[in-house]
Amino acid sequence: MSHNSPKPLLTAMAAALFISPLADAAVLPAMPPSLYIHAGPLGKIAVGGILSVNGRAQSNRFDQSGPAGKYFSANVTDGLVSVAKNHGLIQFYLEAGAYNLYGVGQPAMSTGTATNLFGPLPLAYLQITPSKNFNVQIGKLPAITGITPLTGLISNSYNVQFGLGGWQQQTVSRGIQANYSAGPFSASLAWTDGYYSKRFNWAVGQLTYSPTASSTFYFQGGGNLGHTSYIGPLDNSDFYLLGYSYSGTKWNMFAYLQYQKLLNGRDFANLNDGNQYAASIDGNYAFTKHYSLSARLDYMAYSDTGTFGTGSSQTTLVGNEMGYGPGSRAVSLTLTPIYQYKHWFVEGDLSYVHAYHLTAGEAFWAKWQPAQSICRHAEHRYPAVMTKEHMF
Repeated sequence: MSHNSPKPLLTAMAAALFISPLADAAVLPAMPPSLYIHAGPLGKIAVGGILSVNGRAQSNRFDQSGPAGKYFSANVTDGLVSVAKNHGLIQFYLEAGAYNLYGVGQPAMSTGTATNLFGPLPLAYLQITPSKNFNVQIGKLPAITGITPLTGLISNSYNVQFGLGGWQQQTVSRGIQANYSAGPFSASLAWTDGYYSKRFNWAVGQLTYSPTASSTFYFQGGGNLGHTSYIGPLDNSDFYLLGYSYSGTKWNMFAYLQYQKLLNGRDFANLNDGNQYAASIDGNYAFTKHYSLSARLDYMAYSDTGTFGTGSSQTTLVGNEMGYGPGSRAVSLTLTPIYQYKHWFVEGDLSYVHAYHLTAGEAFWAKWQPAQSICRHAEHRYPAVMTKEHMF
C-alpha cells in the first residue's frame, strides 16, 4: 500500500516482552514496586528498572531508513533504571537509560532516535515536601497535559502504542510544579517549557475529583502565554482535556475528550490558526490473573484548511502534528491481548487506522522528521514515578 494513499492504514504490533525480577504486580502490566536500599546520609533509596524488546509488522512502509522503512523490525525499546528518595522534606526522582515510542498510524523510530527526544536522563527532579498534602517539584517533570503513564494521570498502560490523541499531548517538560490535595480533590499548577522547547512560557493546571476509590474525574488546561518562534503551532497552542478513569477488580477503563487551539505565532508565515479535536475510550478486562484483553477506540480531527509556514531554524509544518494534512480526520481501533507471569509481560497490539480528508502526499507524511516540534512522547513502559497518588 502506498504511503500517500487515502486508504486505511494497518499496523500489527508483535509481542513486546517486559522483564523484571521484582515482586508480584497487578493483572494490568503496571511497573513493579521498587527495591529499597540504604544510602548512608540519604537514608532509604528506591531503585527500579525495566527492560523491554519489541517486534513490529506494518502494512504501510515509510520511505526512509530505520524501522519506519521496514515491513518487519525489532528494537530494544526500553532499558531504564530509576532512583528515588520518596520520604522526608527533600526528595528526588531520577530516571536514566534508553527508551522508544510507538503511535498508531505513525512511522516508527529507532530507539536511538527516540532517546534523543529527552536525552538519556528523561526525568530528573527535586521535590520539596513540607506536608503530606503539599509539595513543589523542580526539574524535568512528567508533563501535566496528557493521559500517559508519565503524567501520573493513569497508572497503568493498556496498550503498546499511543492513540491518535496522544501524539498531541506533552510527556516531559522542564519547569516548576506545585501539587496540593484535600480529601477527594487534588490540584496541580505548573510553569514549564511546554513541548520541551527551552522557552518557559507555558502555564498548565490539573484538577481531579475522586468520588469513590475506583473512580476519578480529571480536567486539564493550559497554554503558551507568549510566543515560541521556532517550535511551531503545537507549542504555540492552548490545550484542554476532560477525562474519567475507573479501576475495578476485573474491569479497568479511561476515557477523555481533548481540544487544542493550534496558534500560528507571530514568527510564522501562515495566515490561519487551527483546531484539533480528539476523543478516546480505552478499557481492559482481566479474564484470569495471567490473561487480560485491552481495547481502544479513538478519533482525531483537524479543522484548519491551510498549511503552517516556516519559522526560524525549523522545517515546514503542515497544520497538524498527526501528519495527515490540514482538515484531515482519522479513527483507530487497537486490540491488545496481555499475558503476565509475575513481572514477565507479553503484549501484542493489533491496530487499524482509517485516515481520510488527506492532503496529497501526507499520510505517513513525507515531510515527517523526528524533531522536537513533532514528537514529544517517550515509550509507555516506565517504572512508576512519584505521581500525585504516591506523594500525598
